[in-house]
Amino acid sequence: MITFELTPQNGRKSFYGKAIVEKEGNKYTLKSYGTVAAVIEDGEIEIFNLQSNTTCSHVKSFCKLYGFDYEKAAKKYRNGQ
Repeated sequence: MITFELTPQNGRKSFYGKAIVEKEGNKYTLKSYGTVAAVIEDGEIEIFNLQSNTTCSHVKSFCKLYGFDYEKAAKKYRNGQ
């Protein structure tokens, strides 16, 4: 498994270690404050946590970094699909 800090995609300097990506094979897991917030696997993204503004920012950057539409993924999460 490879672990690295998520780089902000909105011009910020850093998330200061609060957003970590774990890569294992073709699976990417975003952890925000130590809690799984989103997973990308087999070309699909699933969001598990949008509980705070900061976590939303982490998930937005994660989506942008890997080419996913945040609004579409967030809508799916909010609709429980």
